[in-house]
Amino acid sequence: MEGTSEVILRNETRMGTAPLLLVNPPRDGLVPALQSRPGLRAELRCSSQDFGDSRWLRAGGLDVRYEVVPTLAGDEGLVVLHLPREKERLAMLLHALATAWQESATAPPRLWLVGENRAGIKSAGSSLRRWFGRFGSLDKARHCGLWEAAQPLPVAPFALDGYLRDWQIAFAGREIRLRSLPGVFAHGRLDAGTALLLQVLERLRPRGTVLDFACGSGVVGLALRIASDAVVPTLLDSSALALESSRRSLQANGIEPDRDAHLLPSDGLSEVSGRFEWIVSNPPFHRGVRSDLDVAADFIRHAGTLLSKTGRIVVVFNRHLPYAAWLADAFNSVERLAHRGEYQVVLAAGPRVGGDTGRTR
Repeated sequence: MEGTSEVILRNETRMGTAPLLLVNPPRDGLVPALQSRPGLRAELRCSSQDFGDSRWLRAGGLDVRYEVVPTLAGDEGLVVLHLPREKERLAMLLHALATAWQESATAPPRLWLVGENRAGIKSAGSSLRRWFGRFGSLDKARHCGLWEAAQPLPVAPFALDGYLRDWQIAFAGREIRLRSLPGVFAHGRLDAGTALLLQVLERLRPRGTVLDFACGSGVVGLALRIASDAVVPTLLDSSALALESSRRSLQANGIEPDRDAHLLPSDGLSEVSGRFEWIVSNPPFHRGVRSDLDVAADFIRHAGTLLSKTGRIVVVFNRHLPYAAWLADAFNSVERLAHRGEYQVVLAAGPRVGGDTGRTR
């Protein structure tokens, strides 16, 4: 069980009996532990910005909403928010909650903000001060902290547009507009790895069905679609923030989601069906503040099953990661197409039957 969950359970008797909303809880024993205590509260609900987390929680019989920002039913007595690593994302979440409480006809609930020391929980007071009239540290343990806040201050109405960043890149002689939200990878900028990947793809000029795995703001799939009407992209991510950013990026370039491009929430490749002529990706290797290579390992292991007979996969990654060895285990043909600084781009084709990256993790 994560340290943040242990700190919450240490203070369980302070929760009260009114409905409880957990915002972005982890996949661990917290929810089962809370569910196992009958009579503690009337109802337990969750709001998650991660598709995989929401699916895991829903499988446990919980009332879960997969959404860009949390919404309230209005009868909550306590909202427990897990600290995101991005300060701007925290501000967005607090603003959304403060506005919801301001518009609620019932008394606003208490807020608990929980997080690890290395994620910045010690300085949470500076964020809470902007939105609440009363706040303070409630507990410290397991290298984590728990804050409580109440008395939300009057705030301007929340609008998602206020947290969007607009930026542009050039690809295949075209200007491409991007829009991104806090919490999305490389928010408001083109990172060096994806820039290298786009340079390679500009030479390769993919056509046909393309899966953009871990799409973020949608930059790769969008660029390929704008460069050629022959591209039919599917933009996949587990993050509701990423998919909303991708949707707005598509629309900013006159491309209609669900008609000219597809948006797909998925935990890894769990929701993917059909075959693709190209799979492109800058796969994630972090989950929160932790390194986590499981998503990339599963992606490399199973991506070949989604390729057409002549399909190819193009991946950019940091040289220190073991992805090249994993690709060699999973595909018959692996070729490094470019490298710059700490990044390299690899093309793979001819998936091996029974290829397995598990031994290299």
